This record gives sequence, C-alpha cells and structure tokens, in this order.
Amino acid sequence: MKKYFLDTNVILRFLLKDNKRYYNQARSYFEKAKNSEIELNLIPEVLFEIDYVLRGVYSLSKNEVVDVLLKLIKSPYLKISNRGLLITIIEKYQLTNVDLFDIYLYYYSLSKEASVLSFDKDFSKISK
Repeated sequence: MKKYFLDTNVILRFLLKDNKRYYNQARSYFEKAKNSEIELNLIPEVLFEIDYVLRGVYSLSKNEVVDVLLKLIKSPYLKISNRGLLITIIEKYQLTNVDLFDIYLYYYSLSKEASVLSFDKDFSKISK
C-alpha cells in the first residue's frame, strides 16, 4: 500500500472547500484512505499549522478549531503516532489560554520523563 504524509494545505483545501479542484483531489485522498487503498499519515506539526491558519487567517474561534482538530485526530483512517496524547493536548488547549505548541511541548516532555526549560510563564498554567 502506498503511504503518504499529509501536508497542511491538503487538509485545509478539504476543510475549507475554497478551491474546487484541490477540494476534489483532497476528498479523493481521504476516500482512498477510508477504503484502505492508501495510507495517510498525519504528524503533530501539521496540527499547529492548521491552528495558525484557521485562527489567524480565517478568524475561526478557538472552539471551532478545536472541533476540527479533534475530528481530524479521531479519524480512524488516518495514521497518527501518539493519537491519545494529541487528543489530551487538544482538549487541554480548549480549556486553557496557552498556545497549542506549548501544551504539546509540555505533554511530550512528560511522556519522555523530562521537563521543559522555558522563560514562558504559560507552562505554569498547564497541569497534568
């Protein structure tokens, strides 16, 4: 089976439907993954870009973005490392006024039995 890593723009074209040609291509990729014809991999860094674009460029609310990210992460036909950890991070993001990446860094460091070195006081807002 052919494997692919999803770039942010493929996901955004699918979600936003703002370019018919790219939307149809993206939809085709997701349908093929759903039918186990191809493997689509999603890395955490793409989630940060989606958050940035949807909130910063398209002015979606944080709750709207969280809904999108959770649906994406919970999609059974996408291959995602640390799916459970990412769900925890997105849920924490919804509840706190801390950047998505900072929450990711905090929980990732915990999973590696490490701590974060930072001058950012937001890390004190994140609890286990």
